[in-house]
Amino acid sequence: MKKTFLACLLFTAIVSNAQNYQPTWESLDKRPVPQWFGDAKFGIFIHWGVYAVPGWTTKGNYAEWYQNGLENNDTARIAFHKKKFGNLTYYQLADQFKAELFNPDEWASLFEASGAKYIVLTSKHHDGFTLWPSKDANRTWGFPWNAMDVGPKRDLLGDLFKAVRKTSVHAGMYYSLYEWFNPLWKADKDRYAQEHVWPQMKELINTYQPDVFWTDGDWDATENTWKSKEFLSWVYNESPVKDRIVTYDRWGSGVRFKHGAVYTPEYQPNVDFENHAWEESRGMGYSYGYNREEDAWDYNSAQSLVYHLLDKVSRGGNFLLDIGPDEHGKIPPIMQERLLQIGDWLKINGEAIYGTTRWKQVSQWTEGKRDYKAKKGEDIMMKLTVDPEPGYASKEVFYTYNANTNSLYAIFPKYPSGRKLVLKNLGGTQSPSDITFLSTHEKLQSSQSGNDLLISLPEYDPNKIKAPYAYAIRLANFGSFIRKPKIEVAYKADMTGATVSITENDPSAKISYTITDDKTTSTLVYTAPFLVKGNAVIRAFAFKDNSISSDTAEEKLEGLSLLKAQKVKHPEKGLRYNYYESDRMSIEAMKELTPIKDGIAEKVSVSVKQRTDKFGLIFEGYIRIDQTGGYSFYTTSDDGSKLFIDDKEIVNNDGDHGFEEKEGRCLLEKGFHKIKLQYFDSGGGNNLLLSYHLMGQPKIEIPASLLFH
Repeated sequence: MKKTFLACLLFTAIVSNAQNYQPTWESLDKRPVPQWFGDAKFGIFIHWGVYAVPGWTTKGNYAEWYQNGLENNDTARIAFHKKKFGNLTYYQLADQFKAELFNPDEWASLFEASGAKYIVLTSKHHDGFTLWPSKDANRTWGFPWNAMDVGPKRDLLGDLFKAVRKTSVHAGMYYSLYEWFNPLWKADKDRYAQEHVWPQMKELINTYQPDVFWTDGDWDATENTWKSKEFLSWVYNESPVKDRIVTYDRWGSGVRFKHGAVYTPEYQPNVDFENHAWEESRGMGYSYGYNREEDAWDYNSAQSLVYHLLDKVSRGGNFLLDIGPDEHGKIPPIMQERLLQIGDWLKINGEAIYGTTRWKQVSQWTEGKRDYKAKKGEDIMMKLTVDPEPGYASKEVFYTYNANTNSLYAIFPKYPSGRKLVLKNLGGTQSPSDITFLSTHEKLQSSQSGNDLLISLPEYDPNKIKAPYAYAIRLANFGSFIRKPKIEVAYKADMTGATVSITENDPSAKISYTITDDKTTSTLVYTAPFLVKGNAVIRAFAFKDNSISSDTAEEKLEGLSLLKAQKVKHPEKGLRYNYYESDRMSIEAMKELTPIKDGIAEKVSVSVKQRTDKFGLIFEGYIRIDQTGGYSFYTTSDDGSKLFIDDKEIVNNDGDHGFEEKEGRCLLEKGFHKIKLQYFDSGGGNNLLLSYHLMGQPKIEIPASLLFH
């Protein structure tokens, strides 16, 4: 008995030690994302708070940023507020946030009927108002600023969690690390993080034990301010939900898309992460919080939302669809309808979604940019743009794969004329054991034509086929494949060469690769990292017996020419900038605009802006390089940016997107070099960070001491 007890203690110690995550990204990034989240695929975001009282912004903006607009000279919001609320402050609107019609059991039933497997409620947004009884919120603000002490006078978060946990849906929460106007934040960011953020986060996790903890804080402070790694170490090692909780990547400026459990693209349908867990979020219209200004035609149709779901899942991600309840606690009927329509589709086709992974072939929808002056009745235009090969399947089929059952699913949004579905270039040496149409459970006949599979579909009958947005078939005992290998490149500091490593998750697979340079192409089997000099293209694919070979990975290596330093007479500190404003802002638009302000900025940032959003900046001057060598430059921006060194484009981070980082490399001689950075914001938050490093050195924000005009 004693030996058994000691053995148990020893086993517990070993397990505990094996799960001990250190406060480093190297350690934390090894913690696997809980399996339930990878299987879930579809979640519901809920933005709800005091901002639901006005519930308004101009189209194409975020209604939950209402307070920020009032404080930052957004003329439209200020005019609306004056007309509707007179002299009331934003804080006084909390009295009108009654939530008197909030029925958490009705919400929970709707979520379950939608087919969503988890929800993420805003426990606190950037205004600092908490949906749970946080005494700490009252302390730092100096007045009641939580839903128990003002407004609803109830624990909204706790009540919803209790209701959701009666269903099959996982309960989760969003938490904003920073608050725009919190007095402690404005006075001392470090104290704010230690004395306000940490206590609140620990209270939330210990009290409500969420399955999802969606933090938001990748703008104004670094991970060091938030002590992000230390907090995640506590979550993974000691918290009551350490084994099941899902966390994300917004833990300080520069962390997003680099570290963290789940990456978080936002209205970024073209961002792709092959080898990392990710989840794209978006509203049904544009705003996350309820926006009364949006009309029926501003909302995605149910078909469009199903396509979004298919796009994310077929590329290995999750889809987090947002709803914005009103101040009374009612979910707008149009949002309820959309959720129920998605749920009806998932009841029939859910096995092609839940528990699946990205397959070898990937198709991707792109979303047309919405014109918020669009005519009534127009819907977001979606079109598929990937596979260059002709044929129906290469244009309009999404694939998902269930490794547990060895089932491949082909999902097609358009019912083909002639009832012939052609799946092109499936690969493999075996045929499916049977093919089933999920809408009717009918077994389908097929024939082989080369490497293509021709499938005969039943005649379209709307009385039998109840899921009209997209149609799914299951190919049983077919689809086992090898994932695309990953090519990693480490450049030498002088840019004279690069070490190439190729990795594959399946240790039993072999990797074939080619090196194409200016003279020859060599085909080899990978065994160890190798050195490449000059310009070259590396292509690699993985293969093994009884599995479909992987797609080909490709990486271009660039041997760079040295950019010579320039002579600069009497350099002065800071960069010159021009500032622009327009309701339709882009880098191209700035070419036609006249700047409304100019000046000198000590470094690159958005701090010189004169309004909340829809503005542009062009910074120009010189950067002093203190050591000849190869450099990587990074622009991290929300929305688009471009960087030029000595008139050569180095980083192209253009586009209407969330906080996103892009990298470019160049070989620079010691001395001064021309630098130009273009940036624009099109709405919904903005930020800009310019970083660099000498090859082999850590990345840092470019300091003001190196920038001149």
